[in-house]
Order: sequence, then C-alpha cells, then structure tokens
Amino acid sequence: MSRIDVHHHAILPEISRLMRELGAPFTIPWSASETDRVMAEHDIGVAIISNAVPGNFFTDARRSGTFHRAVNVAVAEYVALQPHRFGLMSALPMPYVELALEEIRYSYDVLGADGVLLVPHSGESYLGDPLYDPVFEELNRRSAVVLVHPQALPGAAAAQVPYVLADFLLDTTRGALSLILSGALDRYPDIRFVLSHGGGFLPYAATRADLLSSAFFGVEPGLVARSLDRFYYDTALTGASALPSLLSTVGPERVVFGTDWCAAPAGAVREVVAALDGPWPQLAGGGRELVERGNALRLFPRLAGKTETTCLRDATSSRLSV
Repeated sequence: MSRIDVHHHAILPEISRLMRELGAPFTIPWSASETDRVMAEHDIGVAIISNAVPGNFFTDARRSGTFHRAVNVAVAEYVALQPHRFGLMSALPMPYVELALEEIRYSYDVLGADGVLLVPHSGESYLGDPLYDPVFEELNRRSAVVLVHPQALPGAAAAQVPYVLADFLLDTTRGALSLILSGALDRYPDIRFVLSHGGGFLPYAATRADLLSSAFFGVEPGLVARSLDRFYYDTALTGASALPSLLSTVGPERVVFGTDWCAAPAGAVREVVAALDGPWPQLAGGGRELVERGNALRLFPRLAGKTETTCLRDATSSRLSV
C-alpha cells in the first residue's frame, strides 16, 4: 500500500512570483516533474500539500490576507488537476483573526481543504494564547486537522547557528507546550494537531518538561506526559537520531509519514525514509502500516476511497512541468 505524505510543500510558480514581489530573501526550488520522481521513489500515493508563510513578511492585514488567499488558491488549483494524488492544508493569516476565520471558511467551503497549517507563534503569542481562541473554536467545530509548522523564533536569531537547525524544532516544541499548559487541548478536543519534524524536541524532553512544570510552575503532575497522545507527529527530517525517541515515547499509533519535500532536498528525504525503513521493533505487527498510511486515513478519511490503481493512473497521465 502506498504511503500518504502529510508534510509536503509545493512552491508553485505563482507563489514564487508573489514571494519575489514581497522581497523574500530566497525561494525554494520546485518542479512537478521532480515531485513526481520523489513520490515514485518513495512509493508515495498521496501527498497533502501545505505551505508555511512567515508572518514577518507582512506589515499589514490586507497584504497578509491577499497573499494567503493567493497561495491557497494556487495550491487548490494544482490539487484539482490531480485530486487523487494531492490534498490541501490551507495557510492562515494570523495574527489577523477575522481574516483567518474568513480563510478557514473559504478554504473548507470553497476550496475543499483537508485541513489547515498554523505557525506556532504570531509575534510573541504562541498557540495557547487567547489570541487563537476564536480560530480554534471554528476549527474545533469543523473537527479540523491542523499541521503545526515552525518558523524562525520571535526575537533576534543566533548569528552563528542557522535557524533551521535548532530554532525550528524549539518553535514547534514551544507551540505544543503552549497548547498543553494553557488547557487549549482540553478546550478544543476535536482539533487533531500534527506536530512537524517529529514534534521538535517534545518527545525527547517530555519528562523534563513534566517534572519541572510541576515542581516550579504549579502544573498538574503528569500533564505533559498524558498530553503527548493528544498530538500526531510526522516523520519529516527525523531520521536515525530522532526515531528511537519518537517511537518509544508515543508509539506508532500517533506517528504519520512526512517528507518535508520540497523544503527538504531529495537527498535528505531519501536518508530519512531509509532510516524509517529500518527494522524498528515498534513498527512490527502492523505498526509500520499505521505510520505510512493508516493513521493518515484516520485524519483524512476521504483518502480511503483513493485506490492504488487510481493513484497510479493519475501519476502517469497527469504530468505538469515547470
């Protein structure tokens, strides 16, 4: 059975053009033909496309709303060309709550989105902040899947440490802990949160967070540990160093396959997938099928109707090149 990639990017030509107009310092190379090769190499039948949009690109609500709408529409149009191979998780223009609520409605009701993507913070406010309550109320009503995708941390960056090496992982961890410690997970129980990159540092540091939050900050003992199973964790850029902690801490029932293509180059995807293909005892007895496909079908039940034959047909008959 083919894999389902829940962490997959597509920087389409229209998106690249908009990024250049905004003065983005770089754009990520992407082509449909290379995407086809990566998916074929790793037996990926369906990829759910999402694109994280850094909030510091924008100085006003109008530009943010216009850009997010254009990005989501561009991806939706691409998905519509090959609906059995791709899905859409829309980006939301936070911290502009009213625009974000409108984008949720448009994404689900017009574009047919499978879920949404949220960056862990808006300015200094992380996901557990009351700023997010109206957005989470609407997402909870829709039983939404939310991919939590990191960006650079708020504040000054460490000049000698590229932010993608450590800051991204901390950003995801901060977002997850904010959801736990604020009680947001309990207030919005029908949202399914997927944490990028194996949950950042969360599985590795969960015991530390549990013990110290209880000892020094009055948090209920065991809250962090009990909350780990409230998240899903994708395998993007995990590899041999992170998989032991991830699989031992949360088990295969909460792990989903992800590549981070095209933000991660093909060689990095290859190495991470090769590590996942190893003889992990936690993946015996059906655990591997859960990670590669089964858990994603629980999150995105509409994909259950996509047969392997249909996916293969779309992969060979609908080629787009850029």
